[in-house]
Amino acid sequence: MTFIAITAYFQGVFGSRVTTEVIMTTPDMVTRWQAAWESLDPARIEAIYASGAIHMSSVVAERMKCSDGTLRGRAEIRAYAEASTARLKSFKADILSVIADAKDGTGRASVEYWRILDGDEKRRARVVEILEWENDRVTACRVFHF
Repeated sequence: MTFIAITAYFQGVFGSRVTTEVIMTTPDMVTRWQAAWESLDPARIEAIYASGAIHMSSVVAERMKCSDGTLRGRAEIRAYAEASTARLKSFKADILSVIADAKDGTGRASVEYWRILDGDEKRRARVVEILEWENDRVTACRVFHF
């Protein structure tokens, strides 16, 4: 998947407008993250996380009775995935933009998307997730719901 990461408009000296676009390919880790969560398979979701990973979200605080909203380690992340996927028929992350810095299995990305639960487009919600990964495993995920 390819995204236009940045589109900038510049006003030239003589009033002409110049457009600059930076095209980037979505890092493999972002594609794997999206596919894992959309699969609704807790084992597949757990598998993309590193053993000491953290996952932070206000939804975690509500659903998992976790006061600081932080899951620590794969077991807690899997328990959250099981609780989340058990109540859903489908989950879609309709990605709007990705800003990333990635190289050789390590990187970070900001992923903005529409969250669509059970195919209900009318109740979609905008979400931004900041992913960090090493050795092709997510080490940190911070989720912001709007």
